[in-house]
Amino acid sequence: MAHLALFAPCFVDQLWPQAARAAVELIEALGHQVQLAESVCCGQVFGNSGEEPRARDLCERWLGAHERFDRVLLLGASCTGYIRARSERDGIEDFCEWMLREGPARFPRSLARRVAVHHSCSSIRETRSARALAELLRRIPDLEVQEARRPDECCGFGGSFSVGFPELSVRMGQDRLAELQEGGAVESIVSADCSCLLHLRAVDRKGMGFQHVAELLLEASR
Repeated sequence: MAHLALFAPCFVDQLWPQAARAAVELIEALGHQVQLAESVCCGQVFGNSGEEPRARDLCERWLGAHERFDRVLLLGASCTGYIRARSERDGIEDFCEWMLREGPARFPRSLARRVAVHHSCSSIRETRSARALAELLRRIPDLEVQEARRPDECCGFGGSFSVGFPELSVRMGQDRLAELQEGGAVESIVSADCSCLLHLRAVDRKGMGFQHVAELLLEASR
């Protein structure tokens, strides 16, 4: 059995811990033992801000904290893509990619509802794990999944972009939500990236539900 670690990015660890708890339950339900290693930032936030020496130092610390594990599953495509681009080690894997391979072909519980799925920019352009997220949702019986007309549209967060251009970031988030809610009757927005979910939830004015995919999959597995 592989020595597995789950990495909860800063946003998950501090602001959306229920996604990490759901992921742990899912992994253990599949018969795997999983550990949470030392919580070390991957360095992406500093790399995006041009502080490359600090980003490199944090990335090396992250790799050192996880070197004893055969495989590290990351709850976020942006961190996954950032680490992969700066390391040649194998076993750095997006959580959705791993669940698609190791999880059930069909989840046991029916969820008769309509959700809209948001694919982060990183999941489309860097890790290309958006396909895995879409396929996982198709494995939930009776779940109606609405894709946006422009699946590659940014939600407006973009890390430091939202700090440098707050008005534009908010407007992009509102436009993204309007597109995801087209046709009505959407109960929640689902994504594999909590950074996007946090941004969209912050600009939401309709009281939408927001779920990390791990939370939804856990619900469908019970």
